[in-house]
Amino acid sequence: MMLLRALASAALLAALAIPASAQVAMQGSFVASKACPALLSIKKGTNPGTISVEAGKSYTLLGKNKGAATYYWIEVPGAAPLQRWVAVDCGAANGEAAGGTTTTAGGGTAPTDGKPFYVLALSWEPAFCEGLPDKAECKAETPEGFDSTHFSLHGLWPQPRSKELCGVDPALKAADDGHRWQDLPEPTLTPATKAALDRVMPGTQSQLERHEWIKHGTCYPGADAETYFKDEIRLIDAVNASPVQLFFAGNAGLTVQTADIRASFDKAFGAGAGERVRVSCKDDGSRRLIVELTIGLKGDISAGTPLAGLIAASSPTKSGCNAGIIDTAGLQ
Repeated sequence: MMLLRALASAALLAALAIPASAQVAMQGSFVASKACPALLSIKKGTNPGTISVEAGKSYTLLGKNKGAATYYWIEVPGAAPLQRWVAVDCGAANGEAAGGTTTTAGGGTAPTDGKPFYVLALSWEPAFCEGLPDKAECKAETPEGFDSTHFSLHGLWPQPRSKELCGVDPALKAADDGHRWQDLPEPTLTPATKAALDRVMPGTQSQLERHEWIKHGTCYPGADAETYFKDEIRLIDAVNASPVQLFFAGNAGLTVQTADIRASFDKAFGAGAGERVRVSCKDDGSRRLIVELTIGLKGDISAGTPLAGLIAASSPTKSGCNAGIIDTAGLQ
């Protein structure tokens, strides 16, 4: 009986924490995709202190104004009062309503099967190159190279995985299926984009970009190679400029737990981001190496939505392998 009373009291306190205009109490996080005013009153439009949410920043989620939300109720550190309203088109919310339904920006129900709109695949090149001495990019690898301490781009894959080779000629499909990437057309890119791609995708030395464009890029909205690869570069640059890269570089040669990798994503891109990341490993003799991270994304990538918002709008996924070694450059 005492337990039931305690639970009832907690529920009452949670309800009292939400203003009358919030019809649904929630818990979770809201990640802003752009700067937007954080209002004290939706009806009056008041904003003491002229407070705004910051693009890419995560905020504690408290509730929404109705089932099909137009505003979320969040906590904005430094604001007075602390609790504010922000329009749903200012970012993405991931949280649970009182009934346990997972919700996202716009008030809709989020899928719980872990299937995002896109998967961003990032390789750890030293691990990838173990056992592949004949690949051009692996021959070129050095301990001092950018690809030895930063993530390398594998690809950006529209989902579901069956969404591949959109409008591709059967002869090109056969070449791609046969791994004859040298027979695929080179994507049309500006010199600046090509140079940036060569830096973050060592596999261009083996025509990986031709394969990625034919198989996945042709299904990307707009079907324009320049846009597709520029968007990929922006996303991987965000990871390589984050605490996630620092975590990997700082633990090179050591065994790390997937839970700690996911925690580094939470630190970099907001609470819950790590739950959208799957870690893939491969065995190299007696060693288990972390070879790739795949990250679920949802939203309009080409509109410039920050990576934090794209991750937050996606659904949680399985964690993959539990632990592995962050490999260092050079065959072991």
